[in-house]
Amino acid sequence: MYVKHLIDKVLITLEVGDVTSLFILLDKYGNIHRKGNGNAGDESQTLQMGVSHQGHFDALMMTIDENIFHHTGVIRMPDAQGTESRLSIIFNGNNGEVDLGFRVVYGSESQGPPAELVQILINAVKITEPWYQEQLQGAAKHKEKKWWPF
Repeated sequence: MYVKHLIDKVLITLEVGDVTSLFILLDKYGNIHRKGNGNAGDESQTLQMGVSHQGHFDALMMTIDENIFHHTGVIRMPDAQGTESRLSIIFNGNNGEVDLGFRVVYGSESQGPPAELVQILINAVKITEPWYQEQLQGAAKHKEKKWWPF
C-alpha cells in the first residue's frame, strides 16, 4: 500500500490524563498549528498558528517509512500503570480519501508507544520547535506592546 504521496495533513496529539500536552497539525501548504511541548505539567503554552514556507510538512514526511501504514489502528498497551496517556497520529489527504491513524493508550508509568510512533512524535517536535519558539516570542512581544504607542 503506497499512500505516503497522497497525504497532505498530519495531526499529532499527546494527552496525559485530561491534559493535551502536545498538539501539532501540519499540512503540505505550510499551515502549522502547535501547542505545548509534550510536558504534561506545562499547561501555560498557547496554541500558535501560522504559515511557514520552510517545508516542515515535507521534512516530517521524509522521516516516515511507508511500511508503517500497514499497521494503523488502536493499540492498548498491556499492564498500563500511572496516568492514562494517549498518543494519536492521524494522516489525511487527497480530499479525505486517505485517512490513516494510530492511537496508543498506555500508562505514564509503564511501557509507552511503539518506538516507530515515538520517533514520529520526536521528529515533529524537533522540526517545528524553532518555528514554535519564534511564534511564542512574537506573542510575548505583542502582549507587551501598549495599544497607544506613539
